[in-house]
Amino acid sequence: MLNGKGASLLDGYMEDLATDRIYRLMISQRMRHSDRVEILGETGLPIRHTPELIRDLFEEELARLLRETAALLIRWQLRRSEKRGRSVKR
Repeated sequence: MLNGKGASLLDGYMEDLATDRIYRLMISQRMRHSDRVEILGETGLPIRHTPELIRDLFEEELARLLRETAALLIRWQLRRSEKRGRSVKR
């Protein structure tokens, strides 16, 4: 994607890259200080941000994104084949 040119040359991607870096720093800070600062989970109970927790959360999110992407691709392919079928019949 970058072709060795650097991210700053991509239109519209600088904000995403900066946001990504900020989130990575936030996650690392939570991991570093989770034994000193209480962080509440979705249930309202304290949760420690361990490397294992972070890995599991990323794996769950990746699996969700892959499922959604696959579903979108299947729908796109069906619409495309339907359009081709219509144009061939004419």
